[in-house]
Amino acid sequence: MSPRLSSDAAFRLLGRAGYGARPGEAEALARQGLGAWLESQLAAPVVEPAVEAAIDQLEAPAEDPATPRTLRQPLSALAPLMDTSPEARLPPEARARPRLELQLATLVRKARAEGQLRERLVEFWHDHFNVSFLAGPRVAVALPDYDRRIRAQALGNFRALLEATATAPAMLYYLNNQSSRAGAPNENYARELIELHTLGREAYRGAAADGAAVPLLPGGVAAQYVDGDVWEAARAFTGWSVAAGQVAEGQRRLPDDFAFAYVAPWHDGHRKQVLGQVLAPFAPAMADGRRVLDLLAFHPATARFVCGKLARFLIGGPAPAAEARAEAVFRTQREAPDQLVRTVRALVDGPEILAPKAGRLRRPLDVVAAAVRAFDLPFAPNRALLRQMAAAGQEPFGWPAPDGQPLDAGPYLGASALRARWAMLGSLARRTGTVPGLAPLVGRPVAEATARLAALALGPEAARPARLIAEVWLAEGGSPAPDQAALGRLAGWVLASPEFQAL
Repeated sequence: MSPRLSSDAAFRLLGRAGYGARPGEAEALARQGLGAWLESQLAAPVVEPAVEAAIDQLEAPAEDPATPRTLRQPLSALAPLMDTSPEARLPPEARARPRLELQLATLVRKARAEGQLRERLVEFWHDHFNVSFLAGPRVAVALPDYDRRIRAQALGNFRALLEATATAPAMLYYLNNQSSRAGAPNENYARELIELHTLGREAYRGAAADGAAVPLLPGGVAAQYVDGDVWEAARAFTGWSVAAGQVAEGQRRLPDDFAFAYVAPWHDGHRKQVLGQVLAPFAPAMADGRRVLDLLAFHPATARFVCGKLARFLIGGPAPAAEARAEAVFRTQREAPDQLVRTVRALVDGPEILAPKAGRLRRPLDVVAAAVRAFDLPFAPNRALLRQMAAAGQEPFGWPAPDGQPLDAGPYLGASALRARWAMLGSLARRTGTVPGLAPLVGRPVAEATARLAALALGPEAARPARLIAEVWLAEGGSPAPDQAALGRLAGWVLASPEFQAL
């Protein structure tokens, strides 16, 4: 049996390992206990039929509602949208549709999914293996395929996830590896693979052409990397491309289905050396790249970097003991198909994620989902909401740089970003009076109504801001018994409170 949690600890857990508490959810979790809740979350299915049904009911983001939905179609079916030749003559709206459908579906999943921890981890891996639709229409069209790959391995095996992203057309186009060939290797993917996806910047030893001066780990693998490792890794991934009708060798033309393609004539088959390990010349198809993925995925620096980053994402700040637990499991279970389940269990099943002083600023995606969940609002996101989120500092899949959407508060605290945040939350809160569970608050004394709204959104921290909001409301001439419209404005004030902005 899991020990009971305090109500404030349960409320914090749901905000950090998920997107906030729905009415009554924190109380139920407090009775259930952390361990039992965690196991149920780790066992949550990849696809939730009820959530997918809600997504299918969304208004199609296209001028022609009869246009077939793109979200669940394989990438091959969307190939015409990836044709960027002048002859294609496709309107931008058509190319934007897969990205728009995925953005709206993502908002619904964060707000409505029972598997909140899985949704949090999907968000983490999208940040970690960031691609941006701003890089071009081919990346934008390939985003639903990329999302499916990440969702399939979000609680699986890191090495499998690494290859799933390495062979994803969205990543290949985003970091230009689709054009990397023998004699002209493109370093973009190899550098970000090492610096951002695996070893991390702290493992960078410098601009040396080789790692002769780098100390070796047991087994002979270099403990750190140098620029020479990036150059050699780039050679290992030559020929990893996307089939877009190119002439591959002689007169042979690749298909135009925009699937991953390994093109042997484009691969540099000569000897390579990465992290002190020699890659034998003329190895079988894809063997060089896969060997590099093995070296990186199984490196202790990767375990340290990924687990530290995951701890900051879920817990909100440095948590040395939790990171050490997770890192040990990540390394010992490196070949387990549920390696990430075990890693997340080790990270979350402890006191750190419940600590009052932990936490971080909620990003725009967080506050939207948390607001919907707190008041159980009707929710059918649209492009207007996406524009508000972008103005507040976060449009899903829109961060242009490969380092992923920032966790630090800087991009979200400027005057323009905060105004957009408050307007966005106010727009959501206007629906409060139509919620069956909140409709009885219409006409009640403002102190009572505000206390209830604050308790739902702020949990244990509700009392002080509720009193302050009610006092300011009355001082400004607000109705002492709010009608439906006034209740929505009060709910917006609650969502705009400082207490709601932090996890």
